[in-house]
Amino acid sequence: MLSDVEKGRIRSSWRLVVPIAETVPDLFYRRLFELAPQYRVLFPDDLARQKRKLLAMLKFVVASLDWTADDWKEEVAPSDDLALILMALGRRHHELYRIPDESYAVVGEVLIWTLDKGLGQAFTPRVREAWTKLYDVISASMRIGAQGATVDIDLGRSVAR
Repeated sequence: MLSDVEKGRIRSSWRLVVPIAETVPDLFYRRLFELAPQYRVLFPDDLARQKRKLLAMLKFVVASLDWTADDWKEEVAPSDDLALILMALGRRHHELYRIPDESYAVVGEVLIWTLDKGLGQAFTPRVREAWTKLYDVISASMRIGAQGATVDIDLGRSVAR
C-alpha cells in the first residue's frame, strides 16, 4: 500500500492538477490514442462524458487517500468503498467494453505522461513514484474485478465466480 508520505505527495500534486483539470483529460486521451490508436473504437465519438468520468474517478481515488486505517475499520458505504468501486469498474471494463488486459500498462503510461506534462517541474521523481504506485494499486484492483471477483454480501467475504 501507499505510505503516508506517498499519499501526501499525491494529494499535494492533485491540488496542482485542479486548476488545469480541463486540460488533463484532453492530454490523456490524445496521448492514449497516439500510443494505442486501436483503442479509439472502444470510446464514443464525443469524449466529453468520458473526460468527466476520468476526472471524477481520479478525484475520488485521491479523496480516498484521506481515509485513515481506523476509518476502514468502520462500516464503509459501498459508494465510498474504493476497492469495491475499482473492482466493479474493472468488471465493467472487461465485460461491457471488452477492454483488453494489456491496456492497463499503456493507460498507466499515459496517466503518468499526462501528469508529467500537466505538472511540469512539480512532477518530481518522488511524486512520479507515488502516482505510479497508486496506479499499480488501481490497476490491480480493476484486474481482480475483471477476473470476476464479487463480494458475497451474505457471507461478507470475497468469492470468485
